[in-house]
Amino acid sequence: MDIVLKGIKPKYIEIYEEIEKLINDGTLKPNDKLPSKRDLAISLDCSINTIINSYNLLLDEGYIYSLEKKGFFVSNQITLDKKIEPVKTIIKKIHKPLYDFTCKNVDEFTNTNYKKIIRSIINSNDFLNKTPFLGDIDLRIQISNHLKINRKIDVSYESIIIASGIESLRSVLRILNIDNITLENPGYHKLAPIASNLGLKINYNELDSEGIIIPNYKTIIYSTPFNQFPTGIKMSISRKKDLSLFLDKTDSYLIEDDFDAEFRIKEKPTTSIYSINPNRVIFFSTFSTILYPGLRISYFILPPKIKEKYINHYKGYSSMVPTLDQLALKDFIKDGYFISHINKKKKQYLNKRLLIIDLLKKYNIKYYDVNY
Repeated sequence: MDIVLKGIKPKYIEIYEEIEKLINDGTLKPNDKLPSKRDLAISLDCSINTIINSYNLLLDEGYIYSLEKKGFFVSNQITLDKKIEPVKTIIKKIHKPLYDFTCKNVDEFTNTNYKKIIRSIINSNDFLNKTPFLGDIDLRIQISNHLKINRKIDVSYESIIIASGIESLRSVLRILNIDNITLENPGYHKLAPIASNLGLKINYNELDSEGIIIPNYKTIIYSTPFNQFPTGIKMSISRKKDLSLFLDKTDSYLIEDDFDAEFRIKEKPTTSIYSINPNRVIFFSTFSTILYPGLRISYFILPPKIKEKYINHYKGYSSMVPTLDQLALKDFIKDGYFISHINKKKKQYLNKRLLIIDLLKKYNIKYYDVNY
């Protein structure tokens, strides 16, 4: 039995792995006798205790068996081909662009108040325990208050569910019992592969000047009505009311993504579809685009019947968002830093927007100005 020790691991581990390899590749056959502990110790220049530890590991795994006064033998088992072809990895150097206009990244997040809150929570050890499945109650209360003041949505914290990104809507799609979803075209299509993996048929509906064109079949509509992505069309109130009637008539549901609503230029928010029909609309929003993408905290509001079904279906599940992140965000909103951050970013984004418009005008480039 050819065993070579390389000295990069404890000896008993190396011996165990070498014998394991010989058994798996078929070099050692079933019922082959292994060297005695003393003989193997002498040949490998190690202690008998080292061999005992190696053989005990092999016994525990079932690779070998022992017979009293006879020694150790290879167990009867199939052999495995553990040869792994090396994968050639080509490392491409990523060049960071001078200006990044994608919606997935932020230039920086330098809010010192948020960092102070994080440190305070870590020092207090308040983050060590899990939060309830629906999310931290105090955070949900803060979101409820924020929605009432800033989005004119009067909803109890009990209806708000803390989640992790748009991917969390997968859990909602599973319980709606509708076999298709309708997306805006063009639009934000992140839900397409999520819905497809659940077996839902994907439909795409065109837009007009008032928003998504209403379909004529029972479906789940996903829409960004406040500031449609990527066209910037703001859904009209008449289209919202027509959609509400359609949802009731066809027993359909609508997922209202409040994309970019926090960064409106005009202070007065537009009416949410959820406010018009809370029994048929699932309101969704995320903090990842407001603060920073690495903060995977979003939330959704479910219609009462769907919420009851959601709780029953996922009873016993744990919250998808770390306690530390939830507690930090709760304090960030409660202490007024969240609104201050939004106002600061709005000024920055407005200045960038004006700069881009000036440059487009300077070079006589046509553009479509969405003033929201």
